[in-house]
Amino acid sequence: MSVWDNEFPTQDEYAHYYGNYVQLVPKENIINTLNRQMHEFYTFINTIPGDKAFEVYEEGKWSIKQIVGHLIETERVFVYRALAMSRRDPSPLPGMDQDDYVKYSNYNSRTLKNLGNEYLAVRISSIHLFQNMTKEMLSLSGNASGYDFTVRSFPFIIAGHELHHLNVLNEKYL
Repeated sequence: MSVWDNEFPTQDEYAHYYGNYVQLVPKENIINTLNRQMHEFYTFINTIPGDKAFEVYEEGKWSIKQIVGHLIETERVFVYRALAMSRRDPSPLPGMDQDDYVKYSNYNSRTLKNLGNEYLAVRISSIHLFQNMTKEMLSLSGNASGYDFTVRSFPFIIAGHELHHLNVLNEKYL
């Protein structure tokens, strides 16, 4: 039995504004979900025609490339938070301004294939970290962006965040 079987975070384990993301996640082993998502999203990225990758559905919104980049960098941030908290780092962790992160990135100058490969590398690394954590590590908590989180909430936030943006891509871009 995995430490992830039947483990779903409660609403007091993450900042309230992540609730909409966590609710999107299927009630199954989160490692299996992250792994399945990785294959599906990588395949999805590679089906997007190059000319669509720069499109925005509304002035001021991100391009498809920028959304993919945003998913990569936010996963890195969430995983770092989980790592720090699982190692009992008592330091409060800063937030991130997602708009500034995208604004100062170079995602639009990269190919979707390049972004897809980076996405794979990040997700594989995330899965390895989470699947090798002990139940005790997962139960630890810390503060990020002024809110308390448990370590075990982060893979659910990552999965739900991706599902949210996949829905946006399908509904408004493609």
